[in-house]
Amino acid sequence: MNVHSRKGSAATIAVGVLAVVLVGGAIWYYVSDPFKTKVDAGWKQGTKWTPENIAADPKNYLNYVEAETEKAILSLNASKIAVALNRGKLSQMRNDAQSQVSTGTKAVSELLEKYKSAEASNVWPVSFNSQTMDKDKTKLTVVSLTKEVGRQKELLTKLTAGLSNLDNQDGKIDQATADANDQLAQVKANRGLLEVNNLTTDLKDKLVSMNAAMTNVVGAASQNTGVVSLSELTAASAAQVDSGEFDKILAGSK
Repeated sequence: MNVHSRKGSAATIAVGVLAVVLVGGAIWYYVSDPFKTKVDAGWKQGTKWTPENIAADPKNYLNYVEAETEKAILSLNASKIAVALNRGKLSQMRNDAQSQVSTGTKAVSELLEKYKSAEASNVWPVSFNSQTMDKDKTKLTVVSLTKEVGRQKELLTKLTAGLSNLDNQDGKIDQATADANDQLAQVKANRGLLEVNNLTTDLKDKLVSMNAAMTNVVGAASQNTGVVSLSELTAASAAQVDSGEFDKILAGSK
């Protein structure tokens, strides 16, 4: 057996042993609760800012908090702009819906009066909106317009709720931004304390408590995106005109 063959065999054996160890460890991780607990604790200690890690490297911890908080502020600022843009869109949609409800309601009222007058005098067709309508078309138009008014009223309700939701998000964004700025002020203050004194128990407790506050700020930045689905607000099923509903509408207009 030459040198290359021996090296290849050794490498193969090493890979095989490593594979056995990894597979065995993975199985043991799920079989043994004590082993799993030790592995999880080691992973957390090596990858998270635990109180022990904060105490061991407070300066870099403050750098980490500062960087994460500044990223959160950028995200919150973007969300603030998104809220403003969405509010403008929804406000315009609300104005359009209000206009259509008003126009549609007036049109239905006028067309019903024309229908009643034509029926009383038995004179058809009628003229409405530069169109000539016979009896059946008049009924169908009244039903269609009434349904459209109903859809626009439903849309108005959704738009009002959407605007209220944006106002709520706006308030949360303002609060989260204030919390983030307060966090940055604490970073600066605690940095100054570290330069003057060594890490004290009181300062360590303050640094540890900052972790939860920073998590809340980052979480708020990711949740308050300022987005309201316009497609959801405007979704409405296509209604089929049912001339049988005309009698109900007519009765309700008397």
